[in-house]
Amino acid sequence: MRFRIEFVIGFLLSFATLHAEKISLVGATVINPADGKVLPNATVVINGDKIERVAMGRQDAATLGKQIECVGKFILPGYIDTHVHFFQSADLFTRPDGADLNSVRPYKDEVAWIKSHIDDVFARYIRCGITSVVDVGGPMWNFDVRKKANATAKAPRVAVAGPLISSVSREKLDLGDPPIVKIETREQAREFVRKLAEQRPDLVKIWYIVDKDHPVDSFRAIARTTIEESHAHKIRVAVHATELETARAGVEEGADVLVHSVIDKPVDEAFVKLLKDRHVILCPTLVVFERYGRTFSHQLNLTPEEQAWGNPEVIASLDVTK
Repeated sequence: MRFRIEFVIGFLLSFATLHAEKISLVGATVINPADGKVLPNATVVINGDKIERVAMGRQDAATLGKQIECVGKFILPGYIDTHVHFFQSADLFTRPDGADLNSVRPYKDEVAWIKSHIDDVFARYIRCGITSVVDVGGPMWNFDVRKKANATAKAPRVAVAGPLISSVSREKLDLGDPPIVKIETREQAREFVRKLAEQRPDLVKIWYIVDKDHPVDSFRAIARTTIEESHAHKIRVAVHATELETARAGVEEGADVLVHSVIDKPVDEAFVKLLKDRHVILCPTLVVFERYGRTFSHQLNLTPEEQAWGNPEVIASLDVTK
């Protein structure tokens, strides 16, 4: 018999908090990734916004409050998606700076569609068992997305950064509220961080892009100033740096998070030690670059789950043969 896995804790915790009542999930199999234990026929007692206890076997019904039958289901902590951008839909039209398809779908229409489907995105996260999401950079309306999520029961917890502090510009993404802002001086960096701090961001994001016209050291002082000013406001800093030396520079200057793996060469032991010594979080984004290649080479093979749970309009756009 095939059991359908349900991820219910995040939603029910939100429900219980709103209604301040005790709820018990009865009869499920509980999986605890922290210690590796699997508890069959378990009861999870939620009191307000806290998990009061998890126990196996028969429980005293008088202590359980409202009971929800969960036999045949699995309960585990909600997943965390640590690298998303709400201003991007994942369809073919969402990054005209990389693939300009304005002649097919104007970018302003793409952004309007994205804004009108935020609730749908929230619901799909919950459906997939993702109860926390980190948006690592986008337009200033990112902060409206966080506010909306906080006011929506069927939504994940959302942490956001504002516009990316960048070594390069991306004019094709600028509709008046740019997601990427080129910063050219240390004073500009300080002023922009102070502007972001007014919105109480969860992170400040640096887009550390290097090429022949923008070598690593040309932006390093601005990165340092951005990190210093952010830390002065008690805000952590995430850095996009996909080259080994750029990533090394970002961490040496005080970055708290690297939002991608290094892709230009194998990392060395000194870099690994640097990350460990500085307690830096690295989000590997293992498939993001691969999926670009697969999409444009007609080799994108979505899993049955992706087909079932992804937005059908977005998925349809990925067929580049049409």
